[in-house]
Amino acid sequence: MSDKSDRRGFFRLLADLPRELSDLVRAEIRLLQTELASKLRSAGVGLGLVTLGVTLLTLFLTMLVVALILALATVMEPWLAALVVAGIVLVTAVVLIAAGIASIAKGFTPFESVDQIVDDFRNLGKDKSRE
Repeated sequence: MSDKSDRRGFFRLLADLPRELSDLVRAEIRLLQTELASKLRSAGVGLGLVTLGVTLLTLFLTMLVVALILALATVMEPWLAALVVAGIVLVTAVVLIAAGIASIAKGFTPFESVDQIVDDFRNLGKDKSRE
């Protein structure tokens, strides 16, 4: 009799297996959704704080430019001091933009491995034409 109840228990376990697996997958998906929502919330708060920090840093740099203009205004006309500082900022911006564009262009050049694959295909085509 014990053998029959063991078999019935085993078959019941086999019959329940798909439902148990389905419940497990659903629970894992709910856990993943909860965890992802929490991480996205934290990332959103962090992004907001970084944005605020960058905004304040921009304000600080603007104040430094104004201070430099005021300092130069003690030795030259205020309009000329503003023009000199604006020229320095313009030259600096152009140099930074040119360096950034060069860096971006360098980043978009094909990888050496891509060049090698292209060469391999060219050589493969040449080898087939010889046969």
